Amino acid sequence: MEETATEKDQVFFFEDYSIKDLNENKVGRKGLSLFQLKDMDVPVPEFFVISSDTFVDLCLPVLEEHRKKLLAKGRNPETEEVEAVLLKGEFSKKVEEEILSAYTRLSGFTDAWVSVRSSVVFPENEKVSFTGVFSTELNVRKFDQLKTAIKKVYASMFCDDVVAYASKKGIDLTDVKMAVVVQKMVQSEISGVVFTTDPITQDSTKLSIEAVYGLGDVISLGEITPDSYILNKKDLTVVEKYIAPQEWMKVRTMGSSSGKRSNAERIKISNNWSHRQKLSDKDMAEIAKIALIIENKSRQVQDLEWVLSGGKFWILQNKPLYDFTSYDVVTPLSADTTIKTLRELVKSFIEKYKGEKMLVDQAVSDATKMVQRSATNESAKKLEKLILSAKKESQEEVKETTQDDHIVSGIGASFGTVTGRITVVDSAVDKKFTKEDILLIRKFSTEMESMIIASGGVIMDTGGITSDTAILCREFAIPAIVGTNTASQVLKTGDWVKIDGNTGSVYKAEERKKKEDVHPVVEAYSKEELTGIVSEVEKKEESEKEKIPLRDSTLPPTATKVFSMTNLKPEKLFDYIGNSHGIVYVDMDKIMIEDGRHIMSYVEDKSFVDYSKKISEKILEYADLVQGDEVVLSLGSRKVKDFRTLTKGKIYEEKSLEDEIYGAAHYLNNQAMLKRVLRIIKRVRNVYKKRNISLGIHSPMNGDAMKEFKKQLSGENLRRTSTFKIYSILDNPTEIILADEIVSSKVDGLVLNMPRIVRQMQGFHYDDSTAKYDLTKNNVFKVLDNVLEVVNTKTENIIVVIENSKPLLKYCVQAGVYGVSVYAEDIVEARKVVSEEESKLILGK
Repeated sequence: MEETATEKDQVFFFEDYSIKDLNENKVGRKGLSLFQLKDMDVPVPEFFVISSDTFVDLCLPVLEEHRKKLLAKGRNPETEEVEAVLLKGEFSKKVEEEILSAYTRLSGFTDAWVSVRSSVVFPENEKVSFTGVFSTELNVRKFDQLKTAIKKVYASMFCDDVVAYASKKGIDLTDVKMAVVVQKMVQSEISGVVFTTDPITQDSTKLSIEAVYGLGDVISLGEITPDSYILNKKDLTVVEKYIAPQEWMKVRTMGSSSGKRSNAERIKISNNWSHRQKLSDKDMAEIAKIALIIENKSRQVQDLEWVLSGGKFWILQNKPLYDFTSYDVVTPLSADTTIKTLRELVKSFIEKYKGEKMLVDQAVSDATKMVQRSATNESAKKLEKLILSAKKESQEEVKETTQDDHIVSGIGASFGTVTGRITVVDSAVDKKFTKEDILLIRKFSTEMESMIIASGGVIMDTGGITSDTAILCREFAIPAIVGTNTASQVLKTGDWVKIDGNTGSVYKAEERKKKEDVHPVVEAYSKEELTGIVSEVEKKEESEKEKIPLRDSTLPPTATKVFSMTNLKPEKLFDYIGNSHGIVYVDMDKIMIEDGRHIMSYVEDKSFVDYSKKISEKILEYADLVQGDEVVLSLGSRKVKDFRTLTKGKIYEEKSLEDEIYGAAHYLNNQAMLKRVLRIIKRVRNVYKKRNISLGIHSPMNGDAMKEFKKQLSGENLRRTSTFKIYSILDNPTEIILADEIVSSKVDGLVLNMPRIVRQMQGFHYDDSTAKYDLTKNNVFKVLDNVLEVVNTKTENIIVVIENSKPLLKYCVQAGVYGVSVYAEDIVEARKVVSEEESKLILGK
C-alpha cells in the first residue's frame, strides 16, 4: 500500500510512494522522474531516494565544524579537502536506519549492486540541466560502501568545476540542493540512450537511438563512439543507421568492492561481433515504443537512458530534452552576485542554512541586490554600447572555406561554426583558454568541464551526441564534433581550423591575425574581457562580517587594470584597495630587511620554518585584502649592503659582491638564500592557498640571467601557469634597450618601474627618495613607446608603475598597456580616468 509523504520522511522506497505524493523539493528531478516512470508501468530497476533535507542535515554541521580550518586567513580550500571533511559526516541514527532498511529491501538475500546518483533540486529553472556536473558512483555494494558513496555524491556539489559551471550559468549555488537516487544495477548486455526528437536538427518527427555493448557510461564519457539510429516516429521505420565498430566493452565484475569506486573492467570484443549492428530493427522498435509512451504521458520531449538485459529493456532514468539552439536558456544573475570560488560556496552554504533567521536575512539581501542592480541599469547600458562599438570596429573579413579545405568529418553534436587554434588535450591542464581555442580531446574527464566552457569549440575522436561533452557544448552553445575517429591523427596543437557543428566537418583555416589598427582596449571590449567590480551592497555585507575592503559599485569595468602600489601599511591600504584590480608589487626584500636578521641565520638556527611562517603572514596581510585579484611579489629591490647590515648579514652575503648590487644579480649569486625565499612563496601559494600570487624579479639585466632565474624557480617546482606568472621588473634605462631579449626568455610580462627609470634618466640615483623627477616629459612617453614596439608581439602583460601621474596614466591607456600601478589613495581617480580614456578610444573621440 502506498504511503503519503510527510515532512519527516527522509527515504522514499519506490513501492511505498506515488508521484502525486512527492515533489522536486523532496526527491529532486531524477527521483521524481523515476517515480513518474514507475506510475506509468515503465520497466524501471528497483530504487529508493534519499531526501534533499538529508543533504543539508549531513553537510551543514560538518562544514560548520571545520569552517575555521577550511577558510582560515581567506584561503580557498581544495576540492579534496572539502570532500575529506564531508566523508567524516554522520547520518542521524533515524536516517541511517531508514537507508539500511531500504537497501535491505532492495537487496533481498544478498547485498545488491547499486548505482548512486545525484538528483538535483533546482525548481527555479528547469532548463539548467546540470548534466555530467555531479558525481555518479557505480557498482556500489555493501552498506558501508553505500554510505561513503552517498557522501561522495554530496561532496561533488563542493568542487571548483561545479562553481565554474554555476557561475557561467549565473546560478546562485546555495539555491541548489541535492537528493540522492540509489538504484539496483542491471548487468547490461547492450546500453544506450533515446532522444524522442532529433537532438541536433530538433526534428520532432524523428527519434534518435544510440547503443553500445556493455555498460552505458562509456557513452556519456565519450570513450566509445556508439551506433546511431534515426527512426520515423509515425511508423518506426529506420531512416538512418550509423554502425560504429566497437573493439571493447565495459562490464561489471564481482571483485572485492572495499575502497574501490568501481568494479568494472574492459573486455575485448571478438572480430565477429565488433562490427555488428548493436540493436536489431525489432529491438529498435521496442525501445522506441517505450520512449514514445513516456513522451506521450509526460507531454515532453524525452532523453532516456536504457539497458537491454536478458532480452528485456529497462529504463534507468529520463529527463526532458530542451532546445538549446535558443541560447537565452537562462536569465543569469549579475556576474557580481554569483559565487565564484569554493570558499564563497562553503561560506554561503553555511550561512544560508544555519536557521530561519538566516533565511529571512537572505531574502532581504536578495531584494536589496535587485534594487542595487536596477539602480545601475544606466551604467550597464553605457557599457553595452561601448562593447557593441568595439565589436564593430574589430570585425575582420574571414575567408570562406571550400570542400578542398576539408580535413576530417564526424558527428555534429552541437550547432554552430567557429574558427580557432587546435589544442590537443588528454587531461585537464592549468591553462587559460579563450574562444579562439578549439579543444581536440583524445580522452575526456569531468575535470575538463571548465576548459570546455571557456573554449570556442570541441572535437573528439570518440563519443556520440548524448555524451556529457556534447550535452555540455549544446547547453553553452559551443560548436562540437564527436566520433571523428582520426582527428587526433591528422591535427596537431597549433593548427588553425574551422569546425562546423551543423555538418560535423572540420576544415583548414587561415590563422586569424589581429587587425593592425585595432587598439588593445577596443579588442578587450569586443571580447568582453573586462574587469568587473562587485556590488557595493554585497561588499558592505562582507565587510561587516570579515573586514573585507569596500568597493565602489559606481565605477565601471575596464580593460586596463588599475593595480595598487604598497605605499601604505596594510591597515591604511584597507581603505583604498577594494577598488583596485590587485597589487603590484609587495616588496619581499623590504619585509625581510625589516625583520632585522638575515634569512640564512634562521636556517643556521634551525628555525627557518618559524621564520617562513612569519614572513608568509606579512605577505598575507596584503594578499588577504584583494580577495583573489593578482598580487605580484617582488624580489631584488634592495642592495647587497642593505642585507649586510642585518644580524649575521656579513657572514651570509657573498664577499665578492659589491655593496651596490641588487636585483637578479644578487639572488643568482646567493642561491642558498634564493632557494629559501622561493620556499616561502611556495608556502603562501600551497599552504595558505593564495593561488593569485605571482612573482617579479628586479633588474633582470639580460635574457640569460632571466633564464637562469627561471631555472632556479623550476628547481623549487615553481613553474609558469595560468595562476603563477613570472614578471621582469625593469629598473634602469639599459634594461629598456634589452627588453626584447628579456621577454624572449619566456616571461609572462614586464613591470616598468618608471620612477626608478626616470630618476636615472634625469640625473638622479635610482633610490634617491629626495629627487624631484618628472614623469610627464616626452622622453618618458618615448620609453614606453620603445618597449611596446619591441615586445608587444611577445607579451600582452605590460604593467607601468606611474605613481599619481595623470598624463602618464592617460598615455598608458592610449598605448594599450595591460595595467598601471598607482598610489593607493589615487585608485578611484585613476579608475575614472581609465574609463574616460577607454570610452574615447572606442567611440573615436
